[in-house]
Amino acid sequence: MDKDTTMDSFDNRVPLVKEKLRELVRYAALSRLKIHADCQDVEQVELSDDFRPGKVLANNMVFILVSGESVRMTFKVHFNGDVARSLAFRVFGGASDSAISIQRAVDYIKEYCNLVAGSVVSVFEELDIGLGMSLPHSTRGFYEVFSDYQEQQHPIIIFNDFWSLNVNKKVLHCSVVLEILDCKKLEKLIGFEFAVPEDNHDELDFL
Repeated sequence: MDKDTTMDSFDNRVPLVKEKLRELVRYAALSRLKIHADCQDVEQVELSDDFRPGKVLANNMVFILVSGESVRMTFKVHFNGDVARSLAFRVFGGASDSAISIQRAVDYIKEYCNLVAGSVVSVFEELDIGLGMSLPHSTRGFYEVFSDYQEQQHPIIIFNDFWSLNVNKKVLHCSVVLEILDCKKLEKLIGFEFAVPEDNHDELDFL
């Protein structure tokens, strides 16, 4: 009996799609921070080997949701107030970074999350895959302990990614939960070269 290669072909493509999704989100986060922080010297760093999902990474957290028929994404930025103030000060200016209110600093990170999600949505639009996105929301970093990072392979493929971005000796921690609902549609990502537009968030559909 001839071996059915259909399932084997699908299984071989799943890791490629997962890796491409990770690459896309990391690329969007890095490229957008360079623009949003007005600094090209941004370093992407892996978290320490002893990191465990659900660990509180900072005092504050902003998250945003992206969703469609083929994929769902929850992107989070974990940060301390002094980091957000310092980054916002580079853009807003003023007497000092301490003069930036915590609310304005949080709004700065919320806009960053919005830009990252918008970049991801724009890439999928190029592939004729429609996605919507929520408004960014802020909360206490402590609530990270209640996050569900349980990965699974069936029927929905769920996986996570965690990393940090260093800019001007300040650190933002990033995390994302990705849910693949229709892997076949996402195969368009394989081999796609990312080129995120600089300004696209004004034309996006919000959930």
